[in-house]
Amino acid sequence: MLPGWLQSIIKYFSSSIGKKIIIPYAILTMVLAAVGIFVIMQLVATRFETALQSRLLEAGRVVSDEVVNRERLRLEIERVVANTEDVPKAIINRDTKTLEEAISPIIANAEVIDSIIIVDTQGKDILSFKRGTSPDSPVLNQLGSGLDFSNWPSVSRILANPEGNKETELARDTTTNELIIYTVGPIRTAEDGLVGVALVGTFLNKEANALRELIVPAHLTLFNENGQVVYTTFALNRSQQTESFQVFTPERFQQVLDTKEETLMDQIEIPGARSFRLAYAPFILRGRVFGVYAVALETNFITETTQQSRDWLIALFSIGVVVVFGIGYLVSQRISQPIMGLVRTTKAIAAGDLSQRSGIEREDEIGTLATQFDRMTAELQRLLQVQKEEASKLNAILNSIADGVIVQDLNGNILIQNPAAEKILQDIGQDVVLITSQKMESEEPKQSQKEEEFTTLLNYLTGLEFRETQQIEVNRTVLSALAAPVITSDNIRLGSVVVLRDITAEVESQKLKDDFITSVSHELKTPITAIINDGQLLRMVLEMKPADQVDPQLLRIVERLGKEARDLDNLIQAMIDVSQIDAGQLGIDWERLDLSELIEAEITNWTDKMAERELSLTTHLSSEPVWIEGDENKLTKALRNLIKNAHDYTLPGGNVEISLKRANGQARVDIKDTGVGVVEEKQRFLFTRFYRAIHEESTFEQSGAGLGLYISKAIVEAHNGEIWMEESAVDKGSTFSFTLSIIDPAEQNGKFDE
Repeated sequence: MLPGWLQSIIKYFSSSIGKKIIIPYAILTMVLAAVGIFVIMQLVATRFETALQSRLLEAGRVVSDEVVNRERLRLEIERVVANTEDVPKAIINRDTKTLEEAISPIIANAEVIDSIIIVDTQGKDILSFKRGTSPDSPVLNQLGSGLDFSNWPSVSRILANPEGNKETELARDTTTNELIIYTVGPIRTAEDGLVGVALVGTFLNKEANALRELIVPAHLTLFNENGQVVYTTFALNRSQQTESFQVFTPERFQQVLDTKEETLMDQIEIPGARSFRLAYAPFILRGRVFGVYAVALETNFITETTQQSRDWLIALFSIGVVVVFGIGYLVSQRISQPIMGLVRTTKAIAAGDLSQRSGIEREDEIGTLATQFDRMTAELQRLLQVQKEEASKLNAILNSIADGVIVQDLNGNILIQNPAAEKILQDIGQDVVLITSQKMESEEPKQSQKEEEFTTLLNYLTGLEFRETQQIEVNRTVLSALAAPVITSDNIRLGSVVVLRDITAEVESQKLKDDFITSVSHELKTPITAIINDGQLLRMVLEMKPADQVDPQLLRIVERLGKEARDLDNLIQAMIDVSQIDAGQLGIDWERLDLSELIEAEITNWTDKMAERELSLTTHLSSEPVWIEGDENKLTKALRNLIKNAHDYTLPGGNVEISLKRANGQARVDIKDTGVGVVEEKQRFLFTRFYRAIHEESTFEQSGAGLGLYISKAIVEAHNGEIWMEESAVDKGSTFSFTLSIIDPAEQNGKFDE
């Protein structure tokens, strides 16, 4: 949980749209300012850093080029000394005076040269010329002191190979102990060959200072392979040098030599709180490494410039933040004020005052929003008035409906009911009632017998299957109930609507009609039986007479009389069966039966009839007995009705196929034909009594009362089986199927002997 003071602050700053606009706006502005300062400072620092590195690299290139130039100058002076005409002979003759006269003008005119030494072929010095370490120092010459230079690598290589390359040597002056850079070359003649060696040198400190003048304000420092400072242009004593340049070690020396593609750099601190950036490069003369030199540039100017830039940027961005914040505040007020007006109007409309309008007139999005809002409010007011009028009309229509209409939610609670429904509910009460349900005659019955359960009427209505008419008996009142789902355009179910109709009088009338039909059927059964028997007797008498004594027309009349009487007898028997089914008195004489044998016996009766109609009959029956429990006569009647439909509604040339197979403890019988078929919208009525599907004219001659499938279904379901139409297509035929449970004959022994 947040502290109370923090919650108060958050609540304050979120209490209005103006604060919600200006506070994030201000925070975002400050964040952007801080990020901008940081980014710019990073860019400035990076720029200065890049500039510093570029200057260091440029200074390094200048130093490198100047070192080469000075080496070239010493080489030229060495060539002048070696090629002076009198020098070789003077060396051979040990004529120091001639040497002095020949070399003195050379060193006097070459101010950058500080020392020239002539060495004989034994490596002993003959004559030397030296300039002082200061720029205005005079040139002093000195006769050979007998110093041996043969131990210098450069001198020894020249003596050993006069035809080889010139050499370079970094050595200390014997007099001043200062480091001198010597260019070493042979002195030879065509006749005598090598006569001596010339050493032309420059003091290292003078050369370093001269180089620094080219790269000011940079400094120059030379390191040896041990990481020690050989010379530096920094005004530091030995201890300061050691402390300041401790970053350069023998390992660093080797890294500089090994690195080819980039320049290594270090950061050092010089006494006096000054920082310098070092860029290293190897000090190479004529292919020999004499150390590593470092070019140093001060970095304090980067820090000072960066700090100065930061101060300016902070001041600039601060002023910008204040200006932007002020502008944002004015903008937020301009946005929030009309929105607050819209809010006040919205609250008034929400409270029910649809006459309120915002009254905002602006040429921007808010003005457009306010205008559209006012238009929507006016349209809403108009639609609400229309809705009230339509609701009033619908309510009048609903109240005028004689049938009871109830709208329930998903939990069965009543949302809407008309006066007729209210009266029905008041008349029958809401206590637990006995409900007997079955489908109406216009629908396919789910079961042949009534189902009875105890529940309340509203709960029963909630559980109704949609679009199925149910018959409900409540306290001697019979209601017809039809339910349908209430579904939105988004396919979301909200509940159901139920229509209740008092059909007590219709049920009583139907009962009287059924009783009358049953009574008439039984009364007609006796005379029809007598007519059939007398007709058969008359036919037998006519058939016993000679053919020439019998009128053929009379014989045809007797045959037609017998056929019509049998058809009428079948119809009367069907009516009797229907009355028994409706009364729940369809008696079943249970016995053990071989279903395969029963089907074969019935097929035998249809073989000639199929042939007369030019129909082929195909059977697929089990070779072994298929034992079931049932009533042979009634199952035969059910099978006969199915085969008769296949026979009657299949045109000549068609085929009727009867099959019997086992599946999951069930015996399944399929009667398939290639007849006229039944359209899909009529298939659900096929097992309803007195229903006959209308077909093409070719089948109109088929008579019947529409009871065959109804009786067959009742018989199969009375045997705890199931019957259905598997498939049907117009002009392609139909398939009807039913299943019965298979029994084990061994377990049934003695059951039917009692």
